[in-house]
Parts: sequence; C-alpha cells; structure tokens
Amino acid sequence: MPTAFTPNRDGINDLIKPVLLGNIKRYQFSIYNRWGQLVFQSEDVNKGWDGTIKQMSQDGNTFIWVCTYQFENEPIQTEKGTFILIR
Repeated sequence: MPTAFTPNRDGINDLIKPVLLGNIKRYQFSIYNRWGQLVFQSEDVNKGWDGTIKQMSQDGNTFIWVCTYQFENEPIQTEKGTFILIR
C-alpha cells in the first residue's frame, strides 16, 4: 500500500488503492478521515480513491485505510495503516 498520493490529474499517483496479486475471493477497502468519518469504500479491487468527497477535492491531510481481503484457499486478512494526501 502506498504511503502517499498526489491526485492532481497528471496520470501518476492519481488514485490510492492496495496492490493485491492473486485470485481474490473477498475484498473491501475503506478510507477514513482523521475524525473517523468514512470517506471512501469499495468492494471492487480495481477501484481506488481519487481524493474527493462528493466531487469536492480534499485538502492535503493524513487518512486511515483498512483493507479486508481473502485470497482463494486462504483465511480472511485485515490490514490497516495511514497515508498522506499531497496537494
């Protein structure tokens, strides 16, 4: 998982999402702001967050992510951490 991203529409690091390689059976990726409010959630492994909430660009800040996933024939795993949105 990246520790920072720059959603400035230059085609580089415009989305943040986990990199999972393998046959994924279950997936949920969530992002929370520093007050614990859910700002993004997806069950689509190909979808990432673009740094907006309701089409409004968010200021640079630290966010918390949680990813629950399961590879085929493996137990469910949950990883979490933080990243910085850089404007």
